[in-house]
Amino acid sequence: MFSTMAEFAALVFDLGGVIVPHDNDVLYRVLAARCRPALPPETVAAAARDPRYEQGKLPISHLHERLRQEAGYAAGWDEFCAEWCCHLGIDAAMLDYVERLAAARRVLLFSNTNREHWDYLVRLSHDRLGRLEAHLSYEMGDAKPALSAFRLVADRAGIDPAHSLFIDDKPENVAAARQAGFAAEVFTDQASFERYLAAAEKR
Repeated sequence: MFSTMAEFAALVFDLGGVIVPHDNDVLYRVLAARCRPALPPETVAAAARDPRYEQGKLPISHLHERLRQEAGYAAGWDEFCAEWCCHLGIDAAMLDYVERLAAARRVLLFSNTNREHWDYLVRLSHDRLGRLEAHLSYEMGDAKPALSAFRLVADRAGIDPAHSLFIDDKPENVAAARQAGFAAEVFTDQASFERYLAAAEKR
């Protein structure tokens, strides 16, 4: 771990659980309730967690059609998209903070996501997220916690992992980032992260 902020040429932020609050259980319950007969949320979760959706190898329309054909899901595409995004929000204070950081240094987003979630979040943030430099799993064809995904972000962004700080709420992603050569910290809440950066600034 580096001791001063001056040694971090780039800050790389996860979205979900950092800037974007979400409750996946809500999503799975909503989709499961629309099936005929209603399914256990765990059954929908198993289908939705297919890694090919985050990797961009299958479109989300494939999941919609699968639920329609195999589980009697009752809604059309537009309604499905609304339900697919029903569990997502924006932490306005955290987004404000990230934007302030981006005004003074290189800031990137690195998120495991799909096109529908990303487009929804860009609209929800009034394009504020869209103005940040984003590296998205569905566009890259690779996802955290694969070491190859971290290396791909570094190559695409032209950053040196050894001088970049990765921030994510999932310890397994932070561990993978460190294996890939990044400095990395587990995000718990904004106040704690602000204290961490403030302490680093003073060193």
